[in-house]
Amino acid sequence: MTMKKNIFLIFSIFFLIFYAFCSSDFYTSITKVEYVSTNKSLRISSKVNADHLQQALGKKIDESGFDTALNRYIQSNIKISVNDIPVSFTYSSKNHDGSVIWIYYEVSNVSDNISSITLRNNLLIDKFPDQQNFNNFIINGQKKTLVCKKGNETGKINF
Repeated sequence: MTMKKNIFLIFSIFFLIFYAFCSSDFYTSITKVEYVSTNKSLRISSKVNADHLQQALGKKIDESGFDTALNRYIQSNIKISVNDIPVSFTYSSKNHDGSVIWIYYEVSNVSDNISSITLRNNLLIDKFPDQQNFNNFIINGQKKTLVCKKGNETGKINF
């Protein structure tokens, strides 16, 4: 009888650990900022959890007005400066791919001489305090990473 209880106890512990690991939500996004010298632009793409984004916007992906709400949301939660000069960006499109949404936007008329980029990436941080936004930069062949999270939403990368 003791052997059966031990096996049951071990099985129960493994099940609980597995369940806790699988049922945990991960609050992360990944943003890629790449300088395209031929267009003199920064091409930006953000990969975000679709359910979390829909909750933050209060709209479903297939609802009318979703793109407008998404554009407003990224305009208020992403701020970019190049060489300490604030720049504006244009929302291009989105692509819903299973459990994630890819958001595409672009900064035009960027000089070849990029010495720094300051980024405020506040996507989903207000709605999900554990949110971490990983930002990968590829500028003139240099790769750098910046992590934005609650209390540390803004960072500067020097090139």
